[in-house]
Amino acid sequence: MGSFQQHLLVFMAMSFAIAITPVFSVVGWEERYLPDPSVCWAEINKADGCALHLYASLFKNKINMGFECCEAIRGLDYKCKNWMFNHGRFTPEFGNRVKRFCATLGVTLPPSYRIYYPQTPGHGGLGR
Repeated sequence: MGSFQQHLLVFMAMSFAIAITPVFSVVGWEERYLPDPSVCWAEINKADGCALHLYASLFKNKINMGFECCEAIRGLDYKCKNWMFNHGRFTPEFGNRVKRFCATLGVTLPPSYRIYYPQTPGHGGLGR
């Protein structure tokens, strides 16, 4: 193999390595900032029947849950709240409906579930 071919091969390998770096950094982001869903659901399930009430409210298009369920949702950490109401059928709009319903029961939930902004060490997050 000539010198030109060797240089071309090294250049192509370096280009490939640079091109795939963002893919691996996104995978690392997911692992660092997304919560463990089993932990989130375990917190919800501390209130008897809460997960069932959430799904029933979604499918019946009418929020109906007890005070304890609203308290369990309020007890979720910020990662779980944002993950729960930004994935699958639990949309941000559904999260806002749950928030309004829980307010009628006297349980105040955080302002919005719209977008997850990870907190970076020393910066306190982007706080939207």
